[in-house]
Amino acid sequence: MVTLKDIAKHANVSACTVSRFLNSDIVVKKETEAKIQLAIKELGYVPNVVAKALKRRETFNIAVILPKINNQYYSEMTSGISQTLGKHHYNLFIYEVDNLKLSEDEILQLMRENMIAGIIFIGLFSDMSFKESIQDVVGWKIPVVYANRRIAYNGFPLVYPDMVQASKLATEHLLAKGKNRIAFVHKHLPNDLLAYFEEGYRQASNNEQGPIILKVDNGMDLSQDCIPMLLERNIDGVFVLNEMLAAHLTKALVKADVQIADDIAVVSLGNSIISQISSPELTCIDLQDRELGIQSAEIILSQIRKQAYEPVTVLEPIIVERNSA
Repeated sequence: MVTLKDIAKHANVSACTVSRFLNSDIVVKKETEAKIQLAIKELGYVPNVVAKALKRRETFNIAVILPKINNQYYSEMTSGISQTLGKHHYNLFIYEVDNLKLSEDEILQLMRENMIAGIIFIGLFSDMSFKESIQDVVGWKIPVVYANRRIAYNGFPLVYPDMVQASKLATEHLLAKGKNRIAFVHKHLPNDLLAYFEEGYRQASNNEQGPIILKVDNGMDLSQDCIPMLLERNIDGVFVLNEMLAAHLTKALVKADVQIADDIAVVSLGNSIISQISSPELTCIDLQDRELGIQSAEIILSQIRKQAYEPVTVLEPIIVERNSA
């Protein structure tokens, strides 16, 4: 195993100089730096990251805790996190709660034992996991970010999209297309979250009654159960609060010989490859999932470096117009 003494001898400098250079404690002449770097390369020196972390009581490992990775939204978010952390030489570790089969307390204790430098918690909008137990991490002085869920600020930084604005954008777009009988279609959204979308509708339409709400239950056949309800109520525009559900709904509408956009316009919440390959391509509200990941990573880094950061970051959604509305 190559040691610091070996590098020092090869570079014709002192072992102390090599050690302090590797630990960024001193700035050396460019000539000396070049000699050390060449010695490291020629001797194949690999630093003992674990030992260094134990000595300094710090690591460059950031954990992302999420339900599962095989989800388009999570993929975009983690990609944004990875992109940002990579620029600053931090490592990304992903923990899938569904696969760990551990309690919240056990997962958090695992983070502490592994000397994680910071934790980003990501969930879908209605997922409130770790909302209470995260206070333990705060007490341990481990930097955290609670991402993609809208809750009241409680001492740890939050990053989430503006659901009221998302709904307002969708409603304004449908109204601008001449659609006056608008329905919101969702699947298992809790009432407190659904209230944000209803508020966005009211702000855009000045209709205090709110939109027509249709809930799709498990096992429901869209062609037999949902489409007839839309037609019976003379719905001419729908905002679907789930991108995959929007793709299935448009397929069912086409099967029922309903002209998408003309007879019933469809706007989807979420902008991934699903919206792009749907037929027709879906007009959607982009919640900026990748940007959410980037912002989460930057806040974690700010906490680690003892720099100022925004306690609550609300991302502004944007509308992407395609053929469905």
